[in-house]
Amino acid sequence: MLRLCRVATGLLLVLLCWVRCSLGYVEHRCTFDERMRKVAALPVLREVPRKGQGAMQAYTAGASSWEPIRIKVFTADLNNEFRYCTAAGDIRPDYEGGVALCKTAHILTPEKKALLVERLIPESIQLHATRLLVRPMDFIFVGRITFGACVFFTVPEEHSVERVLGADFILYVAAGPMADTNVAWGVPCSVTTDGRPVIGALNFGPQHISAGRGLARAAAHEIAHALGFSIYVFVGRHMVTAVRGVRGKPLAHVLSSRKTLQMTRKHFNCAAAPGMELEDEGGEGTAQSHWERRNAKDELMAGVSGIGYYSALTMAAFEDTGYYRANWGMEELMGWGSNSGCEFLEKKCVENSTTRYPDMFCTEVSTRLHCTSDHLALGVCSLVSFQQALAPQYRYFEHRALGASHRELTDYCPIIVSLKEGGCTSLFDTAAGSRVGPNSRCLKGNGLRIYAMEIGAVCVETSCESPGTVKIRYAGNDAWHLCPEGATLRPGLPFTGGEIVCPKYERVCTTLAGARNAFAHETYTAQAAGNFVAEAHFDNTLRPEEPPSHRPVAQRPEEKAVDVAVASALPWLPFFFFLLCAAAGIGV
Repeated sequence: MLRLCRVATGLLLVLLCWVRCSLGYVEHRCTFDERMRKVAALPVLREVPRKGQGAMQAYTAGASSWEPIRIKVFTADLNNEFRYCTAAGDIRPDYEGGVALCKTAHILTPEKKALLVERLIPESIQLHATRLLVRPMDFIFVGRITFGACVFFTVPEEHSVERVLGADFILYVAAGPMADTNVAWGVPCSVTTDGRPVIGALNFGPQHISAGRGLARAAAHEIAHALGFSIYVFVGRHMVTAVRGVRGKPLAHVLSSRKTLQMTRKHFNCAAAPGMELEDEGGEGTAQSHWERRNAKDELMAGVSGIGYYSALTMAAFEDTGYYRANWGMEELMGWGSNSGCEFLEKKCVENSTTRYPDMFCTEVSTRLHCTSDHLALGVCSLVSFQQALAPQYRYFEHRALGASHRELTDYCPIIVSLKEGGCTSLFDTAAGSRVGPNSRCLKGNGLRIYAMEIGAVCVETSCESPGTVKIRYAGNDAWHLCPEGATLRPGLPFTGGEIVCPKYERVCTTLAGARNAFAHETYTAQAAGNFVAEAHFDNTLRPEEPPSHRPVAQRPEEKAVDVAVASALPWLPFFFFLLCAAAGIGV
């Protein structure tokens, strides 16, 4: 019995470690806008037309032809050891015009290079190639690049004298040292005469290159910026509208162009939505060129990395630029905000300490674990106590200084955030009751217990090989179990009570390797894209000469050093220790 108590105590200490470590997990934070503000203008590619043709005809094959975008990658900077870190102490280019001191984590090993070139980059490009159509180009002539972001990348010498064939977009890739919070960054380098980016650059942080889940999505996010997902393009194409009074904010900016407006209203089930709200947090690095994370946390183009669903929202934004057609039928379904109604967009996430959306927002801290909204990790509520009251539009609790960290970019709305070692796809197999691995997902528990401790949620191995059908394997049982939506499974040991709640298929299977997509068509023909939707014009749209400025609605209060989840959990630890030991029959 004493041994049983020691095991239980060990579980408690693991839980405490998880909670205490929850503030330090690394995530990708996009800083695209900050980099673009350093660029005065993008070079415009012009070509001497062939006889009888105009300038643009020298590039495009035919005005009526729309085909999947062809992205051609060049990796000269990955083949020159003086252009990436080979040892700690090296001085290498940072691809922004400066140099950086290499640390051990920055070393680009042969294994990491192979993973980047053979898997991560191809996977990220495929996400765009199956969803975006363009008028195919006969060729791209790069010429001599003398300004813009690509001037810091190695451009093959032949590109200055020869045309690049078989490409609609050229991407130069490097892996130079960068900050730990950036998995990668991507920028456009040159545009056509009508403004479509045709050359871009991508720098991938070597310290983040691994076989783990999500890196291809982070790279796809950055490539999307290089392709034109940018406030500069949106304003230039008359897609942005300024709206006042959104949830008490003085000013918000939304994409109100026709297709984006249509898909926004459809996703949220809100016919009154003025458009898709753009991010206004994160400072100059993140604000504006991303979706408002409070409304679209799990979308590909949110400012902080997550599961990165390539949803109809991003596809519509690309289509509304006029440079692309979306391959409708290939959009991924995002659960966050889906069918939530106008109140979700118009009212506060939490009112009087209560939320109408418990699957998205949380209102209390607990020692029980929860699933993050993307089902990729175990987590806790992100409540933080600030040193001063939040601005009125961000007050959700009686305690005016209570809210989520500003780093979450959720308008201080509290959400479930991943624990440092809580990832279901990467966690060491020591999590109580969890079965982890590349195909594992987090499922909610109903009274699920190990000994006397309710654990709240658990990682299970997941299979989605049959469309619409989920199978799971949980700790202590190697058999596969059908898990239809809404049903519950009662597991045996090591569990001592409770049930595992079966999820919606799309919530756990959309991005799972080997899943059969029950929602998207496996084609990308021009016919599947439907009719092209011309851009809409609004009387109050922002003009190119009026770029939206970042207007902070309130001075950001400082966070206290103690996370509320930690502070609130600590008083309960002796109680849980007592319960665990009591279950073992040991006095304390």
